[in-house]
Amino acid sequence: MVRDVYVSDADIEMSKDVESIRIDRYLVDDLSSVLRGRRRKMVDRIEEHARKNILAVMPVLAKHYNHDNPKVRAQVRASLSRLASSEAGEQALIECMFSKNPKIAEPSAAILDGKNYGSLNLLSVYRQTKSLVSQALKGEVFHEDIGELVVDSIETYKEGRFDQGMTNMTMARDLLEDRLEWHSHLRSYIKDVLKLTPVLSRSGVQVDSIQDSIRHLSSAIPTREYSEAKKLLELRRQETHLWKQLWSLEEFISKRVTKKPIAELSILQDHDKILMESFVSVGREVQNAIQEGEAADALKIVSDFIRGDVSAHYLSTDGERLGGDDEAARYVMWSVGLGLLKLVAPAVPNVAEEFYQLYFRDREESSSIHSVPWPEPFEALGLESREETPKTRKKTRKRSKSK
Repeated sequence: MVRDVYVSDADIEMSKDVESIRIDRYLVDDLSSVLRGRRRKMVDRIEEHARKNILAVMPVLAKHYNHDNPKVRAQVRASLSRLASSEAGEQALIECMFSKNPKIAEPSAAILDGKNYGSLNLLSVYRQTKSLVSQALKGEVFHEDIGELVVDSIETYKEGRFDQGMTNMTMARDLLEDRLEWHSHLRSYIKDVLKLTPVLSRSGVQVDSIQDSIRHLSSAIPTREYSEAKKLLELRRQETHLWKQLWSLEEFISKRVTKKPIAELSILQDHDKILMESFVSVGREVQNAIQEGEAADALKIVSDFIRGDVSAHYLSTDGERLGGDDEAARYVMWSVGLGLLKLVAPAVPNVAEEFYQLYFRDREESSSIHSVPWPEPFEALGLESREETPKTRKKTRKRSKSK
């Protein structure tokens, strides 16, 4: 993991793009010129190059956003506003938020905050986390997993999931704060014990074993990995990956299935039945994993099912049926799309609710994913989740692992 936790693409592009470097060099002189043509030429130059490499131009403009010269400031803000109105410009501005240069990061965050991105809060927590990472690096405290969560948080934020990005970033900060505090207390304890060893030795206490234990403990501190945080961090990573898969799948289904399909199970083709049976089998594995406290494993099972059974097998062979009048295929995909949300709801309720409201709420009678019934082919999963005993769950789990 890099020392800066995250290296902004905006910094990289600006540093290697020759035209942006030239624009940065002459921008103030040209925009403050009394010659209107010279000012106009620079504005045109900025916007022309932005069409080629907007990620290199946006940090240059952000850098001069609060320039003392009102002429420069006004022209820069006008150009920045125009460029940020496009999707590419907005993404470039988000990347500028994480620049090492505060003169680039702070104006970018302020502009985005005005669009309800919650960017100023995120930038503040990100900087706090960076500072803690520096402390951890100096104190030889394990922090690589925290760095990975920070990067995941930024990627989540860049995808437009602002609340989730903020939640993950705050978690990264809080975990590292607790870890540093624990190490501080432990080091103080070690020092206190070492101070006492001469007194204990004079009192006849054998201190060799105490000193050996302290040495072993001290040498283990830099290499200790925090297993208690691993499950939580892995769950966040799996959630981010699954969110992308669900978004792609549910978007695909909603564009092809415009109303809730109703069909008799007797009309299903062999491929339809295979997918339905696979879903039920996977559903039982997922429910068992969740009930055993292995939420990250549950999400990975769902992710593998979407990638393999749904995308690689069913949609690759039967996807074209959704474009015609094949009610069976529509029924199958609707059931699977809704069933997946029911399946992951206990582990990631916010994700399941988000997609339910977006893709199913207007065609289902229930107001929430947590109250909508299971699709007819998967009703048994709803019963099993209520009736399965711990003993039965353990046996089922062992069988599924042995397949």
